[in-house]
Amino acid sequence: MKHHYSLITLAALLILPIIAKSATEPSDIVIDNLNAIPQNRILLASADTGVMGQNGGSSPSQLLEDDEMIDAQDLFGTEGGYIHPFLSLTGEYTDNLYNVDTDKKNNFLTRVSPGIWFSVPSSKEPPLNIDPSNSAAGGLQLALPSTESFDRLNAYLLGALDIKFYSEDSDLNDTDALVEGLFQYNLRGGLSVRLVDRFTHAQDQFDAGNATSAENLRRYDSNIGLLGADLDFSEKFGAKLEYSNFWLSYDDDIDEFLNRMDNSISAYAIYKYSVKTDFFLEYRYVDISYDTATVKDSNDNFIYGGITWDSTEKTALSLKAGYQDKSYKEDDLSQSDTDALALEMLLAYRFSPKTSFSLGLSHKIDESDSSLALNRKTFTGTLGYNQKFTERLTGVCKFSYSNEDYDQIASAPVRRDDRFFVKPALQYTLKDWLMAELAYSYDSRNSKDDFFDYDSNTVYFSLNSSL
Repeated sequence: MKHHYSLITLAALLILPIIAKSATEPSDIVIDNLNAIPQNRILLASADTGVMGQNGGSSPSQLLEDDEMIDAQDLFGTEGGYIHPFLSLTGEYTDNLYNVDTDKKNNFLTRVSPGIWFSVPSSKEPPLNIDPSNSAAGGLQLALPSTESFDRLNAYLLGALDIKFYSEDSDLNDTDALVEGLFQYNLRGGLSVRLVDRFTHAQDQFDAGNATSAENLRRYDSNIGLLGADLDFSEKFGAKLEYSNFWLSYDDDIDEFLNRMDNSISAYAIYKYSVKTDFFLEYRYVDISYDTATVKDSNDNFIYGGITWDSTEKTALSLKAGYQDKSYKEDDLSQSDTDALALEMLLAYRFSPKTSFSLGLSHKIDESDSSLALNRKTFTGTLGYNQKFTERLTGVCKFSYSNEDYDQIASAPVRRDDRFFVKPALQYTLKDWLMAELAYSYDSRNSKDDFFDYDSNTVYFSLNSSL
């Protein structure tokens, strides 16, 4: 699986320059600002600051005819251009590089993170907020929201690098990368088709279960592609159908037991109660197939009922709750079939123009990141708080809690982890295109198996620029 290629991303690379010439009407992209804390990804910025320090929000833009001169402000500028380069320079000091309980190592990490993104129509913010997870069935911790727009065509492509230099051991120096894209076409008659893809080259978090030196880093490639169609039958009723493919491939043969491919199909029936409120039913089927650890192959079935509610400019809610059933294909593991509550919730509330918070909840049966467990039941809660003190100074605080209950094989010790993570930060806007951030994080895991315990403290300083 090390030689898979992202056909959707390659297609987007070819399509985007063509469609950029054909757009003729000004418009905005409506962006879903409900954000959970992403996992295994390059962070671009918080929801309220846009990409790399650029102010959030969107404004109308004038798309020019082919034979007109393109003004640099329209193409690159903060008014919402088509092309957006960005760069982040970050220094991080931690007292526990490998997230272990004993023999802790200090480290100063220098990160250089350049990137560029394109969009049609022009926009200030990327229209995607993908939260990939290597352990989630299907590769996504939270379902992607619809990208709503009145435009006939929407397209987006982003490429980014994260170049890392470690003071503790230069053999750890490495580069993460991601490419993600969106192509959406809205047809007459209420039909909309969407193509989404994201390729990631990265590594798992340092800790006792993953890697504690340069020799046993867990480096991986992953890709998730999604093809979806939305159809409005009337003003009140609609439907949605999605297919997605997720593959995961680790570089080291010792980690090949994690390599797998997931194929997913989701079907939605939607009732539009009002302009701001939708109710829906969802059925989702996921086929999980491992490359070598085929004994863990399974079929996951999800049944949800849910609501999306955008009641006012202050409140937005997306909630779905239901049932997950995991059945193993191996007859000898039929006694290990399991089920659980399936829950996804995202809530955003703005107290005032200067104060807002967000809440995310998730509960599912995930794939295991350990060779000693078949799966794990995972509950995750995230809380974000933003406070604008002045026009230039903003405070941000993110807190997350997760509980992971591993379904261990018979001879393995019981493992159940509780993890707490908190990160307060101050962001100062020096220019419209330049933001400085000072942050601190505390990360703690308490496990039934003491081998996996750790406490880590990290201080960050970064300069983030964007056009």
